[in-house]
Amino acid sequence: MALFGKKDEEHATNLVFQQLRLAADRRARFYVVVRTRDGKQHSLPGLIDSYEGPTLLIDMSSGVRLSSAWKGQTVECYFRIVAMAPQRTEQHYMFASRILDIRALSTGLIVELEKPAAIDSGQRRRSVRVRPVPELVGLLEMWRDEAPDDGPLPLAALEGYLRIAGAPTQCLLGAEGQPAQAPQTASGPVAESVADPQPGLVDISAGGMRACIAPRAGVSGEKGPLARGDKVVLRAILHWPGGAHQPLDLLLKAEVSTRMHTGSVVGGVDVGVEFLFDGKIDVDGTVTWVPVRDGVYRAAQWVNAVYMEYMRKVRSQ
Repeated sequence: MALFGKKDEEHATNLVFQQLRLAADRRARFYVVVRTRDGKQHSLPGLIDSYEGPTLLIDMSSGVRLSSAWKGQTVECYFRIVAMAPQRTEQHYMFASRILDIRALSTGLIVELEKPAAIDSGQRRRSVRVRPVPELVGLLEMWRDEAPDDGPLPLAALEGYLRIAGAPTQCLLGAEGQPAQAPQTASGPVAESVADPQPGLVDISAGGMRACIAPRAGVSGEKGPLARGDKVVLRAILHWPGGAHQPLDLLLKAEVSTRMHTGSVVGGVDVGVEFLFDGKIDVDGTVTWVPVRDGVYRAAQWVNAVYMEYMRKVRSQ
């Protein structure tokens, strides 16, 4: 919400007050979502205890445990307002806030939050999903999975697979078995006149990603366009916010879960994939596929870092 003067600020404040009052009056379940450094999220349920003062007080149940170390941390807050007339409707709301204090009572916890300047529409997700800026995406490649099984695979064999997206790289494996550095390729939006857009990473979570590809990518012989249920191998090199660490190099097997009719880039289509196997590269260039359960840990760490950087910028505005 853009604020241009005192009247705008008063309107925004009144709107937040009305939404919180409605949630309190209807005893709407309120969730404070904290995220640990490994990308895992924990939803702490409670009810609005007070909204009329300068801060927001949330009454947590007796079973909730929250360390005082979370004071000062940025969190996400979610609540839902249900209306029964004239027909049942649900409205989901969210906002970012900061924990100001945590007070233990005999009946549970009181968590004091910074009152938001605005409240947006939004629901909780099972895992964080981010839309990274192009500068953070060093490389995105995708091939059809042509292996007969999920056993060990020579890394060089990927270059014989049908390529769906991404330019060929000279070598996927650097010196002494370390991942090769990402080539300097453009990953931002392309001009509307381009028939086959460059592949773009639209969004990513610990468990999957969405990419924009050319509509007929993956077509060859009897194989039609990429469709739901198709298996792919993908590689992504992702830079950490601020360049704090070496780029994250992911080699994954995935299954196409969705295919859109349109794309995030003009001339392309968006496809969503679910990660199935995490590729571990040996020093001799052999890939061992490890089944993915509850997401890819390394991807979760990167996603969380990007998310927390975004939240930090939101809170500083």
